[in-house]
Amino acid sequence: MDALALAVASRFKQRVLAVAKQIRVEAQPSPFPSPQPSFVLVAAGNVSREAGEEQRVWAEAGGWAVLPCCLSPQDLGSSLGEVYKRLSVRWERHGSSAHKVHRMVIKVTPSGLKIRTRSMMLRASMWDKDFLRGNFSLQVKPVATSDAGEYTAQVAYGSKVQHCKLKLDVVSVTANLHRPFVASEPVKLTCNATLPEKPRKIQWFHAGHLITTSGRFWSADQSLLISRSIGSDSGLWACQLTYAGGERVSATHHLQVIGFAEPTFPVVFAAVGSDAHLPCILNNNFVGYHNAKVAVRWSHMAWDDLKANSNPLQENNRNFSLYLPAVGPASAGQYRCEVSINGTAISKNVTLVIMTVIPSIEGPVLEGSHLLLTCNLSHSLEKLHVQWKLLSSRPRNGSKAASGSFERLSSGWTLEFSQVSPEDAGTWECSIHSTEGMQGAVHYHLEIAGAQIASPGQNVKPAIGKITYGLMTILFVLVVSITVLAFLRRKTHSLNFPALDRLVAAALPRKEVTDGIHEEKVLQID
Repeated sequence: MDALALAVASRFKQRVLAVAKQIRVEAQPSPFPSPQPSFVLVAAGNVSREAGEEQRVWAEAGGWAVLPCCLSPQDLGSSLGEVYKRLSVRWERHGSSAHKVHRMVIKVTPSGLKIRTRSMMLRASMWDKDFLRGNFSLQVKPVATSDAGEYTAQVAYGSKVQHCKLKLDVVSVTANLHRPFVASEPVKLTCNATLPEKPRKIQWFHAGHLITTSGRFWSADQSLLISRSIGSDSGLWACQLTYAGGERVSATHHLQVIGFAEPTFPVVFAAVGSDAHLPCILNNNFVGYHNAKVAVRWSHMAWDDLKANSNPLQENNRNFSLYLPAVGPASAGQYRCEVSINGTAISKNVTLVIMTVIPSIEGPVLEGSHLLLTCNLSHSLEKLHVQWKLLSSRPRNGSKAASGSFERLSSGWTLEFSQVSPEDAGTWECSIHSTEGMQGAVHYHLEIAGAQIASPGQNVKPAIGKITYGLMTILFVLVVSITVLAFLRRKTHSLNFPALDRLVAAALPRKEVTDGIHEEKVLQID
């Protein structure tokens, strides 16, 4: 057995020495990228075997901690073969100075049986595979604030007994409410640490960005006050405590603020006659609210409450958008969506802009006419531009007016046709663009009437006068023709009745018809 033990010792000696020389530092990864400091810090060094020497371990509440207890390389090198002989490990937690109570956390018997206390039944563990390396560290997951205190470990193997002693401190961030906040509610975040010593410096971070205490943010002791929360305050918050010795520890808290998902003042563009959807979507469902009472009210700034109803989606409870069918110029304006959650109301404004195309010529447009198409908006907005495009599959033979961006005029954007041609006929699209892309579009169908081509300097009104004169002449000729036809029809109708003709002839005196050669007497027969 001694030879076997020596063989095992020589086989693992170099490997064990390399591992034992390392300082065991267990830490959760930082939720923020460098160069920000680690925000879930659990720092510890190798626990010394010297009596009375104590190490400190930091852990975040809800996270995990490793309480290290490792044998020195010298002990491993001389007694590795006896590590598993009568091996037993016992971890204990000491009470406060006022109550010197030792409570067992976990115990490993020489037979390999593990015994845990009830409070640590599912949270305390040890790595059996690392026993040969002399690692008897205690892992606690998840960590509770009540786990803070002094811990000791007793490792007995062969004829030797080793002790480890350390202190666990817990840091956490808590909010003043245990439910999601509603936008506009005040928020108080408190950074708690079990270390009695006051930190020399405290800093707050949101999504990795340092928070300056001004405006809505105020600091008080180890707390951060947000006077009026908004939806964008949702996310990961972290506090970092710096102590006099330069030690820095941090903890995080996921804050949920129910607000609106879209911008606070969105603008919706809709063509006249089309349907419009006014968005009112919350950034979160009512997770964490039990039997939440939600009321939604839409209103128009120029009117009272709208008759139209909001239509929340059945599969979630955060979409309260408003549907308006066939909008017109009177539909333009500012709308307000107000959502009340358990008596706390939040609201947002939505501006509906109606788009129309105004032509300079009403009615039929003649070839060669000078035409202006103006893309008109019901509201004047900044940082917008327009693009015109002919939605036609027919090639335009290089027409310059097919597509392009045009300068804004005094009352809108205008597309000019110096001489309207048949190639200009079709559906024209006026699309509105901002820095975020296309916002809306309106269509106008251009029809070309007549085949006469006016000269460049010819006015349109004389041409219309000539057409009117020609139409009147045609109408006069038509009336005369109808009168003549009616007279001829009447004469033809009378010849179709011989008896009537005889009665008319009897009433007339007898006439003699002479053709110059002979005379013929015509007698009227009754």
